[in-house]
Amino acid sequence: MRSLSVHRPEHRRSDSDFLGPLRSHITLANVVGVTGAIVAFGLLIALPSQPQPWNIRLPLYLIVTIWTMLRPRTALYLLPLAVPWGSIDSISIGSANVNSADILVGLLAAAWLMSFVLPAAGYAMVTIPGPRDRGRQSVPWYLVLAILLLLFTMVLSVFVATSLSDSLKEIVKWLEFLVIVLLGTQYIRTRRQVWIIVAMLLLGAVSQAMFSYAQEYLNIGPLSFIRANSLRVSGTFGQPNPFAGYINIILSIALALTLLGRNWKTRFLAGAALLPLAGAEYLTQSKGGWLAMSIAAIFILIMGATYMRAFKPVLFAGMLGIIGLLFANGLLLANVIPIKIFSPILDFVGVTNLNLGEPTPQNYATAERVAHWIAGIRMFLAHPWTGVGIGNYQDAYPHYYMTIFITPLGHAHNYYINIAAEMGIIGLLIYLFFLLALFIAGARAYSMISKKYNQARAAVKTSLQTPPAGILNRLWVMLNLFNMSYPQSGIAETLGQFTNDRALAIGIIAAFISISAHNMVDNLYVHSMTSLMALLLAVIIRLKDVAPASSSSGGL
Repeated sequence: MRSLSVHRPEHRRSDSDFLGPLRSHITLANVVGVTGAIVAFGLLIALPSQPQPWNIRLPLYLIVTIWTMLRPRTALYLLPLAVPWGSIDSISIGSANVNSADILVGLLAAAWLMSFVLPAAGYAMVTIPGPRDRGRQSVPWYLVLAILLLLFTMVLSVFVATSLSDSLKEIVKWLEFLVIVLLGTQYIRTRRQVWIIVAMLLLGAVSQAMFSYAQEYLNIGPLSFIRANSLRVSGTFGQPNPFAGYINIILSIALALTLLGRNWKTRFLAGAALLPLAGAEYLTQSKGGWLAMSIAAIFILIMGATYMRAFKPVLFAGMLGIIGLLFANGLLLANVIPIKIFSPILDFVGVTNLNLGEPTPQNYATAERVAHWIAGIRMFLAHPWTGVGIGNYQDAYPHYYMTIFITPLGHAHNYYINIAAEMGIIGLLIYLFFLLALFIAGARAYSMISKKYNQARAAVKTSLQTPPAGILNRLWVMLNLFNMSYPQSGIAETLGQFTNDRALAIGIIAAFISISAHNMVDNLYVHSMTSLMALLLAVIIRLKDVAPASSSSGGL
């Protein structure tokens, strides 16, 4: 009897692994160009900030402008690097600071506007890159409505604001969010483009992690960041808590790809990014960040592990219980409900027995956060319908502060309290509607990707042949998890792509959960992280529509 042997399919480039989108572009010209960009970036960091080194900035801005006008996706590819590193390249314009992330969003909008004045001749939608190389609008209507309502409510709150400039900063931030979502979903057209953005996200976060290790090793940071003889790292974010929130966003994606990726290569590459990111998260010593990442990790396990599906209701109830506890804590501190009801739980969490008048060095940070929560709740109770104006928490704070905590921290250290204080009950409800629309859009995208994954998986099962004979052949099958039959390599390849897409969708939704949970004890909408959130939203919306690599087209 003739024995069966394993048929090893010929090598095919996969657009859903990390090196696949880049392999065909590793040429001498591109290597020289990337090397030059790295050298220029190093000079930008090394040159002194005073006087500002315009001799290197202006050429960089000019190069990026030209490339964005020629290929608007350049702005989307550079945004994952500009968000974490933009603070080293900020420009002061009056009372506002404009960084490279803001500039990229502006260039993206300008390139999109150019597409309406360029002649159609010579700009084929598929074959020739340029401002006209974009698809149709694909953002769900309810998500657009939620963003517009949020912006409209912010604009209305300006009429009761003390500081117009602080209000405009917040409005511009969310306008950029809208621009990235609307235009990003048009210019992201292929799977290759999706995974290039993912690779840039991981690269930017790992570079920040390496920088944080240097901070820890060289003790670079203010004395106020020292906890138990250890420095809390902050990257380029200036504060450990926002830095922890940023790391969690990318860490959620890396964790999902590591646990749920298509094969050992994908999981190894994602794990190589996961380890330094997890180390950086630990060095932030951010309890809020650790809590948020724990909730995100539980979600990834729930969605990814088949054997845990029976426990989904219990785990989801646990997450909702944690969120409810944090909300209840805010009401307790405002004396809205009796504290004795929840005192045993709060004693365990460690937010009771605080003396806001004379905090100890050990609980000073907690007492300061609680004082800002109370101030925010007082603002809301004093202005329940209109709030004090978007972005004006710190301006109104002197009228509502507690005990010794006179200096405002810029926000209420709880975004839900903060938005209620600045925009009233209507603003809070609209923001919650925005979150609901965001998660519905993410869930619908995941559902469609999961449906494609299940169809591809069923197709692979129907094409299975008799298992190969021989120990070595069987071992080869075990190591190539998704190529178990190999009679139709295209089907196995498609399944692998949808496997990675599914893992990425789970990771992005977990990142949104991490943001929402961390915002219970902080405000992560700083340092252009709204732009990062918008980019992830655009990616997951487009991810459900892009075709398999074998049938997709479109360049970088």
